Amino acid sequence: MEEGSPRNAGPGPSQLFREREHAWRHLDYLYEISKRLAAFEGEERTFPEVMALASQAHRLCTALLWVGLDAGGEAVPERPVLRVWRAEEVPAARLTEAVEQAASTYAWRVGATGVEPQHELGEALEGVGSWAVPAPPGRAEPAFITLPLVAKGHTFGMLQVEPSGVLAEEGLAFLDAVANQLALALDRHYALRREVRLRERAELFERVQRDLLQRERLAHQAAEEAHRRQAFMAEASALLAGSLDYRISLPQLARLLVPTWADCCAMDLLGPSGAERIAMMAVEPAGHPLGSASFVGQVLASHPWVAMPASPEHLPEGLAPVERAEWTGFPSNLRLLIRVRGRTLGVLSLISARPERYGPADVTLFESLAQRIAAAVDAALLFQQAQEAVRWREELLAVVSHDIKTPLLVVRMNAEMLLNAARPPGDERRRQGRRHLENILLAAGQMRELIGGILDRARMQGMPMPLALQPWPVDELFRQAAQVLRPLALEKSQDLVMEVSPGLPSVRADRERVLQVLGNLVGNAIKFTPSGGTVSLRARKIDGMVRLSVKDNGPGIAPEDVPHLFERFWRASGVSERGTGLGLSIVKSIVEAHGGSLWVETQVGAGSTFFFTLPAAAP
Repeated sequence: MEEGSPRNAGPGPSQLFREREHAWRHLDYLYEISKRLAAFEGEERTFPEVMALASQAHRLCTALLWVGLDAGGEAVPERPVLRVWRAEEVPAARLTEAVEQAASTYAWRVGATGVEPQHELGEALEGVGSWAVPAPPGRAEPAFITLPLVAKGHTFGMLQVEPSGVLAEEGLAFLDAVANQLALALDRHYALRREVRLRERAELFERVQRDLLQRERLAHQAAEEAHRRQAFMAEASALLAGSLDYRISLPQLARLLVPTWADCCAMDLLGPSGAERIAMMAVEPAGHPLGSASFVGQVLASHPWVAMPASPEHLPEGLAPVERAEWTGFPSNLRLLIRVRGRTLGVLSLISARPERYGPADVTLFESLAQRIAAAVDAALLFQQAQEAVRWREELLAVVSHDIKTPLLVVRMNAEMLLNAARPPGDERRRQGRRHLENILLAAGQMRELIGGILDRARMQGMPMPLALQPWPVDELFRQAAQVLRPLALEKSQDLVMEVSPGLPSVRADRERVLQVLGNLVGNAIKFTPSGGTVSLRARKIDGMVRLSVKDNGPGIAPEDVPHLFERFWRASGVSERGTGLGLSIVKSIVEAHGGSLWVETQVGAGSTFFFTLPAAAP
């Protein structure tokens, strides 16, 4: 065939124009599509817009987008996201056929035996679930075009389109360009999602790290606080156990509490006579403004728990173990009962100028501290009671051994006189024997009353001994005392002289106790007065009281010994006569129980005079 013949002729101008027109039209649509993809807003919104533009360039029946990525951009080929587009005239059955074909093709491409697409198709694909593909798909009618979505050499999805007719080469190139742009847009979109997800994970990890660090810091702080509380409780327990005298240990405990645990601490104990403040400690709070009112001054002047000590009437209502309160200037206040064995011993008050200073752990700590204080005070009181019992037992034995000697001596001497009087017969001897028998009975009565009184005093465990106060003539008391003690004076050839001022009023006294006083003083005078000496008993009224005195002409008392005369168990070192050292202390306690006083006037070599006063009886 010759050159230039119609068969060998190239495309004419009209064909070239049509091809260029198609190319420009494709470029216009690709440009519009690229603008939509540049503002990518997710497959559910952007994909239908893109496919609508693509269908304007080449009429399409259906378009299916398969993306094997999850919301975070991670590959999940077996559970792809499915997006569906169809033309208005395409029936649902045809869309279902397209989906089944696309599922088989996608499963074959990703090498899976089955896929479960994540779709929201509504009524268009009712009943469509998962597809299992045992083998590659065959030739499908109608024709479907499958375009892989590739980014960075990795296939992550698939675009299947169903054109309404046969596509020329430029149509296939157009759809391939659309798929490439869609792949790039999806890759950017999911890359951004991955970045957001990674950033969220990083932020979550950072928050978790911060939470862990905060928890660790709080746990460390709690451990330090617990150690601090344990160390304080150990130190407080050692302090309370270090002494049985709570008057020493509780003030030391208050100094331990202030200022570490409180700005002010007060401890009040309840006794038979009311409340007693055992400990009080206060300091100015740290950071207290200069020139402002003194915190300590306000506490001491106006704080209800400090200005007014605790009493049974002011205890917390219902005997609550802990009472909280807030007052102006004192925002943190705790008052804890000191209780043991169901008995309230006192109150521990803690005051702070810092708001919300005491949390639940602090309240538990101070409750435990109050219990230990209660146990320490209770142990101290029990120890004092035990010591008092021992002291009174010893005093009982000492008093009995001391005061019973004089009546026994009288009994012995009167018995000897009876024996001597019985030898020569006669009425006078019988009268003397009768008098000696009366003295023996009187001394025996004194011993009985003395022992009964001592036992009463021992049973009362140190409580004041009751006195049977009655008016008694002083000369009668002198006569009864002399009647018992005269045999002792006669044995040493001593004169026992009694002088009572005329018109002297009676005394209001306990007869047995006053006879005990006279017995001790006269017995001592007889003991220290030499043979042939004189012991004088005198009485006169002075300033509404009756002053009684016992004078001897013995050796007198050294000046350095006078201050110790009335101390229990004290005896002068240079005295040859032996005794218990209790007589004058007993005399002093009896005289003071009557409301009188006792003293001595003495001179070495000139004897001694013991004076004591008793209240005069009302006329």
